[in-house]
Amino acid sequence: MAIDYKDYYQILGVPKTATEKEIKAAYRKLARQYHPDVNQNDKTAEDKFKNVGEAYEVLSDTDKRAKYDQFGDQWKAYSQTGYPGGGAPPGAGGMGGFPQDGANFGGVGNIDDLLNSLFGGAAAQSGGGYSSFSRGRRSGGGSAPSDPEYLIEISLEDAFNGTTATFPVLTKELCTRCGGEGTVVSPSGKPCNNCGGTGKVKGSLGFFGNNVCPQCSGTGQSREICPECRGEGTVSKNKKLSDVKIPAGVNDGQRIRLAKQGSNGGDLYLKVKVRPNPNFERKGDDLYTDFTLPYTTAALGGEAVVQTLAGRKVLTVPGGTQSGQSFRLTGQGMPSLKTRGTKGNLFAKAFITIPKDLSTREKELLGELAKIRSENTSSSKV
Repeated sequence: MAIDYKDYYQILGVPKTATEKEIKAAYRKLARQYHPDVNQNDKTAEDKFKNVGEAYEVLSDTDKRAKYDQFGDQWKAYSQTGYPGGGAPPGAGGMGGFPQDGANFGGVGNIDDLLNSLFGGAAAQSGGGYSSFSRGRRSGGGSAPSDPEYLIEISLEDAFNGTTATFPVLTKELCTRCGGEGTVVSPSGKPCNNCGGTGKVKGSLGFFGNNVCPQCSGTGQSREICPECRGEGTVSKNKKLSDVKIPAGVNDGQRIRLAKQGSNGGDLYLKVKVRPNPNFERKGDDLYTDFTLPYTTAALGGEAVVQTLAGRKVLTVPGGTQSGQSFRLTGQGMPSLKTRGTKGNLFAKAFITIPKDLSTREKELLGELAKIRSENTSSSKV
């Protein structure tokens, strides 16, 4: 039975002399490009993703790569039947000797671990032969690296009223010079030194066949590192985001998603830091503050002024108010993000003030009051 041959070097876009580091870098780039989460319902991208993973499994494993380099398009058949006694190589599973779940690839770890480092999700082996990921929003799995996060600092007043922000961001965009390939045709016009300008390379048995040269992708032209992106395939771009809306009620540590504002049309996130306010403490949508109350008003009852984030409010307090007593001002807290149109409450704690510069008359009156209180206390004990 004929076994289809795949040029793994061509699939990863690396020469046969590529180092382990170069192979890993090429795989990381292509895995991001063709990952199913990025190319949903794209069968072509899905097939390329499978091929990239298959190529990496082989070329990142020293023994498999050696057999592949030695036997070319016959390497699978040799791996299946070429061992002494006609048996399969020790430890080989299905797919012609490809490692199964949990296998290690050339000292670089499990392929799921590597993909996890790229996409930040929890890997799960799928029936299609490639890993599928859940890209959670920091609910244990973390956010994808393609979704950068920026810190923005605002005041409590801004969080109460809502505001807008303008700030610069740095994103990665596909290099237009090389189309994301990382290499460009050499201006020297020299033929590819790997295939001599034919675009084809010989297989392990000495035949050209359909072995496309992996170094020039079959063009026959010599290529060099792209001077624009220096081989990365992407370039950094500075841009300014203007009038970004920060909603009223946002809390410290919350994240705001800006769709399609990140690298290559991906999302971008703002992490909000709300500066502490010395006059207010926030707990959820409720606010806590203190207010001063003259001792006469505390004793007789009356009106007191409480500062809120919406301005000064007049609070009526009953006679006999004690220092430290708390009053609730309904609806004077923070706007709720969960229930539109509602607000939390403001809890104001009274601190009774006693003047230090009493006049002679005030002292006389207080003396009379103290005498009356003493007499009342004495009579009540009889």
